[in-house]
Amino acid sequence: MRNRILLGLVLGVSVLALSGRSQSGAAPPLTALDRIEIEQLAIRYTYGLDTAADNGYMYADVFTPDGEFVGRQVPLTQGREALARVARSVRKGNPMYVRHFITNHVIEPSPEGATGTIYLMVVDVEEAQPSSIYIGGQYKDVYVRTPNGWRIKRRDARAMGPPRTPGL
Repeated sequence: MRNRILLGLVLGVSVLALSGRSQSGAAPPLTALDRIEIEQLAIRYTYGLDTAADNGYMYADVFTPDGEFVGRQVPLTQGREALARVARSVRKGNPMYVRHFITNHVIEPSPEGATGTIYLMVVDVEEAQPSSIYIGGQYKDVYVRTPNGWRIKRRDARAMGPPRTPGL
């Protein structure tokens, strides 16, 4: 009987160690590679949104297949096709179009994988008018690891003030 109890304890501890989680349910730590991959994911998001590369799918593919984006100017958008349409609608047709700038990315481990907060500034660059900051704010993200690498499960655009009149 005593051997069975010891075996059960050893197996229980082994399962916890292999899962990377403590008995309290704390999230496993993120590796340096995890952090780099998540940062690259955020960068591909802005390039995909500004360029509409691959007919909008570069943007859509930074999300999980059921991934969600919600923001001030965009109602809840979910799924690859809907997200690709968002990227296609943002694109201005100018091959030099650059609008979305991100910075100050904070990434934390979570039971799902990771969460993040990232600052956003949207700049309007016009040939006929002075450039202006259109909106600013931050994204609140939930990241998950998938067979295809880290992906955004949910991105929530927050603290977005009203848009400014370009040139002011």
